Amino acid sequence: MKTYKINIKLKNGNEIHSSVVARNQADAMRRLEKTPEFVDFIGDSEISSVSIDPVPIKPLDNERFAVTTIDNKPGWYVIADLDNLLRVEFKKGRYNETNSVSAISQGKELTALQAATALREIGEYLSINFKELI
Repeated sequence: MKTYKINIKLKNGNEIHSSVVARNQADAMRRLEKTPEFVDFIGDSEISSVSIDPVPIKPLDNERFAVTTIDNKPGWYVIADLDNLLRVEFKKGRYNETNSVSAISQGKELTALQAATALREIGEYLSINFKELI
Protein backbone atom coordinates (compact mmCIF):
# COMPACT_ATOMS: atom_id res chain seq x y z
CA MET A 1 0.00 0.00 0.00
CA LYS A 2 1.09 3.55 -0.66
CA THR A 3 0.75 6.78 1.26
CA TYR A 4 -1.22 9.58 -0.38
CA LYS A 5 -1.31 13.29 0.48
CA ILE A 6 -4.84 14.63 0.10
CA ASN A 7 -5.51 18.37 0.01
CA ILE A 8 -9.13 19.52 -0.13
CA LYS A 9 -10.29 23.12 -0.46
CA LEU A 10 -13.81 23.99 0.62
CA LYS A 11 -15.91 26.82 -0.78
CA ASN A 12 -16.07 28.41 2.69
CA GLY A 13 -12.27 28.87 2.63
CA ASN A 14 -11.36 25.99 4.94
CA GLU A 15 -8.80 23.41 3.86
CA ILE A 16 -8.07 19.80 4.74
CA HIS A 17 -4.53 18.41 4.56
CA SER A 18 -4.28 14.68 5.20
CA SER A 19 -2.04 11.65 4.71
CA VAL A 20 -3.77 8.35 4.02
CA VAL A 21 -2.39 4.84 3.46
CA ALA A 22 -4.37 3.08 0.74
CA ARG A 23 -4.19 0.85 -2.35
CA ASN A 24 -4.90 3.67 -4.81
CA GLN A 25 -6.15 7.28 -4.98
CA ALA A 26 -9.84 6.34 -4.99
CA ASP A 27 -9.35 4.09 -1.96
CA ALA A 28 -7.45 6.90 -0.18
CA MET A 29 -10.33 9.31 -0.74
CA ARG A 30 -12.91 6.72 0.43
CA ARG A 31 -10.90 6.07 3.60
CA LEU A 32 -10.67 9.79 4.38
CA GLU A 33 -14.39 10.35 3.75
CA LYS A 34 -15.29 7.59 6.25
CA THR A 35 -13.45 9.19 9.18
CA PRO A 36 -15.67 10.92 11.77
CA GLU A 37 -13.29 13.92 11.85
CA PHE A 38 -13.76 14.45 8.10
CA VAL A 39 -17.54 14.20 8.34
CA ASP A 40 -17.64 16.65 11.28
CA PHE A 41 -15.29 19.13 9.62
CA ILE A 42 -17.05 19.14 6.24
CA GLY A 43 -20.59 19.46 7.63
CA ASP A 44 -22.72 21.18 4.98
CA SER A 45 -19.73 22.75 3.18
CA GLU A 46 -19.10 22.17 -0.50
CA ILE A 47 -15.77 21.00 -1.90
CA SER A 48 -14.19 23.33 -4.45
CA SER A 49 -11.06 21.30 -5.28
CA VAL A 50 -9.28 18.05 -4.40
CA SER A 51 -5.69 17.01 -5.08
CA ILE A 52 -4.43 13.52 -4.31
CA ASP A 53 -0.71 12.88 -4.75
CA PRO A 54 1.26 9.71 -3.95
CA VAL A 55 4.10 10.19 -1.47
CA PRO A 56 7.30 8.80 -3.02
CA ILE A 57 8.81 5.85 -1.19
CA LYS A 58 12.40 6.52 -0.18
CA PRO A 59 14.69 3.48 -0.15
CA LEU A 60 16.48 2.71 3.09
CA ASP A 61 20.03 4.03 3.13
CA ASN A 62 22.73 1.39 3.65
CA GLU A 63 25.03 4.01 5.21
CA ARG A 64 22.46 4.93 7.82
CA PHE A 65 22.65 1.67 9.79
CA ALA A 66 25.54 -0.19 11.40
CA VAL A 67 25.24 -3.76 12.69
CA THR A 68 27.87 -5.28 14.99
CA THR A 69 28.28 -7.98 17.61
CA ILE A 70 28.53 -7.18 21.31
CA ASP A 71 31.94 -8.36 22.51
CA ASN A 72 31.06 -9.22 26.11
CA LYS A 73 27.67 -10.83 25.28
CA PRO A 74 28.02 -13.86 22.98
CA GLY A 75 25.11 -14.21 20.52
CA TRP A 76 24.02 -10.60 20.98
CA TYR A 77 24.03 -7.89 18.31
CA VAL A 78 23.48 -4.17 18.15
CA ILE A 79 22.13 -2.10 15.27
CA ALA A 80 22.67 1.64 15.29
CA ASP A 81 20.52 4.13 13.36
CA LEU A 82 23.03 6.92 12.74
CA ASP A 83 20.41 9.40 11.47
CA ASN A 84 18.06 9.14 14.44
CA LEU A 85 20.77 8.28 17.00
CA LEU A 86 19.05 5.12 18.24
CA ARG A 87 20.57 1.74 19.04
CA VAL A 88 18.84 -1.59 19.46
CA GLU A 89 20.48 -4.54 21.23
CA PHE A 90 19.04 -8.01 20.55
CA LYS A 91 19.87 -11.70 20.80
CA LYS A 92 20.35 -13.56 17.52
CA GLY A 93 17.14 -15.27 16.44
CA ARG A 94 15.07 -13.57 19.16
CA TYR A 95 14.77 -9.95 18.00
CA ASN A 96 11.15 -9.42 19.03
CA GLU A 97 11.58 -10.98 22.46
CA THR A 98 14.93 -9.46 23.45
CA ASN A 99 15.30 -6.06 21.77
CA SER A 100 16.32 -3.16 23.96
CA VAL A 101 16.15 0.35 22.50
CA SER A 102 18.28 3.24 23.74
CA ALA A 103 19.45 6.63 22.53
CA ILE A 104 23.02 6.91 21.28
CA SER A 105 23.22 10.54 22.32
CA GLN A 106 21.05 12.97 24.25
CA GLY A 107 21.43 15.58 21.49
CA LYS A 108 18.49 14.57 19.29
CA GLU A 109 14.90 14.51 20.56
CA LEU A 110 12.51 12.39 18.50
CA THR A 111 8.74 12.68 18.52
CA ALA A 112 6.80 9.49 19.16
CA LEU A 113 6.01 9.24 15.44
CA GLN A 114 9.67 9.74 14.44
CA ALA A 115 10.82 7.10 16.94
CA ALA A 116 8.16 4.62 15.77
CA THR A 117 9.12 5.22 12.14
CA ALA A 118 12.82 4.79 12.93
CA LEU A 119 12.16 1.51 14.75
CA ARG A 120 10.04 0.22 11.86
CA GLU A 121 12.83 1.12 9.43
CA ILE A 122 15.41 -0.66 11.62
CA GLY A 123 13.26 -3.79 11.50
CA GLU A 124 12.85 -3.49 7.71
CA TYR A 125 16.59 -3.05 7.26
CA LEU A 126 17.35 -6.13 9.36
CA SER A 127 14.69 -8.14 7.53
CA ILE A 128 16.11 -7.24 4.11
CA ASN A 129 19.83 -7.39 4.90
CA PHE A 130 20.25 -9.61 7.99
CA LYS A 131 17.29 -12.00 8.02
CA GLU A 132 19.42 -14.68 9.70
CA LEU A 133 19.91 -12.44 12.77
CA ILE A 134 16.28 -11.71 13.54
